[in-house]
Amino acid sequence: MTFTTLRPKEPLKYLKWWDVVVLSLIMFGRFIQDSMMAYINLDNTATAELPEFTSAVNWAAFWGQVPLLLLAFLYLWWRRFDFSSWPIKINLKSILWGILLFIGVAIIFDLYFMVAYSIFPPEEALSQFSEAVQYTTSTMHPFIEKLQSIDLSLVIYSLLNGFYEEIFFLGMCLSVESQHRKPIFFYSLIVRYAFHTYQGNISALAIGFMLGTIYYLLYTRMKEKNLFPFFWAHAISDMLGVGLLSYFLF
Repeated sequence: MTFTTLRPKEPLKYLKWWDVVVLSLIMFGRFIQDSMMAYINLDNTATAELPEFTSAVNWAAFWGQVPLLLLAFLYLWWRRFDFSSWPIKINLKSILWGILLFIGVAIIFDLYFMVAYSIFPPEEALSQFSEAVQYTTSTMHPFIEKLQSIDLSLVIYSLLNGFYEEIFFLGMCLSVESQHRKPIFFYSLIVRYAFHTYQGNISALAIGFMLGTIYYLLYTRMKEKNLFPFFWAHAISDMLGVGLLSYFLF
């Protein structure tokens, strides 16, 4: 492999499979390691109680991801990757599509978790049910209460994280030649699963394989490609959670 191969003279339209591996290690290597260590220590590998995302945690996560994103983009710049090959258009239509995408995926996730938790009931299910019942005596609707709990740190981090993850999975992973797309797609599902294992297998499998497949199929079938709705839908799910029906069932 020559230096010209690594840093071509002309803009690079397609990434190599090993580019995707390198980028995945840069962007997710540490998170996969931390998630797997947390997974090993879970009392119940099927489910896990999610950590509390405070303002301090959000800012720490934000500043932890920014250098890695810059490093990944520096690598792509060094490889002379053609960034213009990523269609990103922010307009009213793409904003609305992102909201609809979030709603559709959230309902699918709700149905998935209803079935999964009926088979593998989490230990905290009773306490979650009690909290849901308490909403019925509250003067504030749970969805409004959730919206009011969103602070600036969560908004900023969610917007970054939505871009961070989907620019890799839909941007970088699909910037390979057509004959490499399927194996890279399956690799991307494993990566997406691997750094969500700290949430337990039920959530990690849904986020890694179900969400990953839904996003891939929808994006590849778009007549007018646009990555922004996927960034935006992912960001909304980070702010509100991956479910939606639970806000309105009680």
